[in-house]
Amino acid sequence: MGIPVRADLSVLVLAVYVVFSTLPHVGVGLFLTAALLVSILLHELAHSAVAVAFGGQVRDITLQLLGGCAMITRMPPRPSHEVLMAAAGPVCSLALAALCWTLAGAFPTRVVVGTLGPYEVTESAPNPWLGLAAGLNLGLALFNLVPAFPMDGGRILRAGLQCLGRAKVAATEVAVRVGQGFAVLWAVICVLDFTGVRFHAPAGWPWALQLIFDIVFGRGGILLLLIAYMIWVSGKRELEYVRYEETYGGWR
Repeated sequence: MGIPVRADLSVLVLAVYVVFSTLPHVGVGLFLTAALLVSILLHELAHSAVAVAFGGQVRDITLQLLGGCAMITRMPPRPSHEVLMAAAGPVCSLALAALCWTLAGAFPTRVVVGTLGPYEVTESAPNPWLGLAAGLNLGLALFNLVPAFPMDGGRILRAGLQCLGRAKVAATEVAVRVGQGFAVLWAVICVLDFTGVRFHAPAGWPWALQLIFDIVFGRGGILLLLIAYMIWVSGKRELEYVRYEETYGGWR
């Protein structure tokens, strides 16, 4: 698409973190790292393609410790276009999850479930590697849909409020406050996690609700704490920008 793609050196930190988290299964960690980076790249390309289609401009895409960033130097002109642009990434991740899960069933593996005398009893099971990729993309989509501005869900929230008649500054204020609320929540979860306190989804909930609960309220960690900090700082910066833009016409 003519968009330069770069990898920040912090990607190496992400790789070490993922591999360390999966020890002693180093192969699983390396596979998850590669699958995560490819998934993030396709996620950001989806954002970029929709932005360009609606008149936006994309300077580059950078892969980094906390995910990916498509540097959009000119946003699509209408709030409805921004909704579609922000939703394109999670939709792409959901499509990848569905594709990987379908392929996992199409290319199954044999799993030993017992023995019968000297013989092993096996049964067919979905391909575990493709299943991991499917779960990874599903988690990526659901996490990005959390309405924590400037994540995708937060941008959808802001643009949706604009579509309902809110001014851009007022819509941004709401989205940023909601995002900062999630930042505080995740920071508290991380602190509690470090002390051994963890939250679990209530028993009996559907698996989809349990997954969403685990993503929002589940186990914390240093990456989640960094994401909380990023949301707080980036949201504050964006709010200052739109206020400046309304007063002085922006600096782009």
